[in-house]
Amino acid sequence: MLPEARAIDPGGENSAETALRFADYLYAQEEYYRAIGEYKRYLFLAPDGAEAPSASLRIAECYARGKLWSEALDAVEEFLRGYGASPLQVRGRLLRARVLMELGRGEEARKELQGLLETKPDESVAAEIWYLTALTLARESRWLEADEALRQVGSQSRFFSGAEGMRQVLAEASSATRKSPLLAGVLAATIPGAGHLYCERPGDAALAFVVTGAFAWATVEAFQQDHEGLGIGLGLVTVAFYGGNIFSAVNVAYKYNDREDRRLRLRLSPYERLSLEVDPGPAPSVRLTFSF
Repeated sequence: MLPEARAIDPGGENSAETALRFADYLYAQEEYYRAIGEYKRYLFLAPDGAEAPSASLRIAECYARGKLWSEALDAVEEFLRGYGASPLQVRGRLLRARVLMELGRGEEARKELQGLLETKPDESVAAEIWYLTALTLARESRWLEADEALRQVGSQSRFFSGAEGMRQVLAEASSATRKSPLLAGVLAATIPGAGHLYCERPGDAALAFVVTGAFAWATVEAFQQDHEGLGIGLGLVTVAFYGGNIFSAVNVAYKYNDREDRRLRLRLSPYERLSLEVDPGPAPSVRLTFSF
């Protein structure tokens, strides 16, 4: 249902209030891009209004919900510049860390979180900081460090059950089989196809062994029959297949590990849906929910 209609003064307080109410309505309907325009309208009409900080932060959240991470980062940094002293600044910094993580800038995200931790936040915020830190580390396949961060999440925190679930997945990640690209290359150099077999690719292993072996046998036969030109040509082909077999085995090992990491990160994805609530203090209550 649309917000209740009322008389509006185009340049007055009612206009700003209506813009904010309509923005909240659009937000509730998940029309985030339209909501951004209405929040900006409110900020234009009432830049010093009581809800200006929360409206500014909501703009960043709308961009984040739309997965426009660069725009979300610009918006949250604008919020921090304009309202960094407001009660919402902690929430803004947490959102900034999350957006940096989504942009693949995990190290910067952790610096932001560490800076927040140094302000001695209350237990609930500290738990959230450690949880987000663990997520940034898990994104980089730094399983043991992520697990250590999750250990800091207090048992009374609303993040505790999620942290325990993540730890179970991370335990599997730490013990998961990995293939050594170096070993795969050495095996392939010793016996063509052995590197692929090590990486659990028996079909590719058989192909590499048969093709490389066939050209090697043909090369020897050519030289034994004094066909030097043919032998040189076949030898070059044999070397190419032999080198390709080594390169392919190394590449397959990397792909095997990447596939395992993607599988584990997929299992972690449910734990990335965070619910962040904002209470701006003495101002009218505003609830922001971030779930990406």
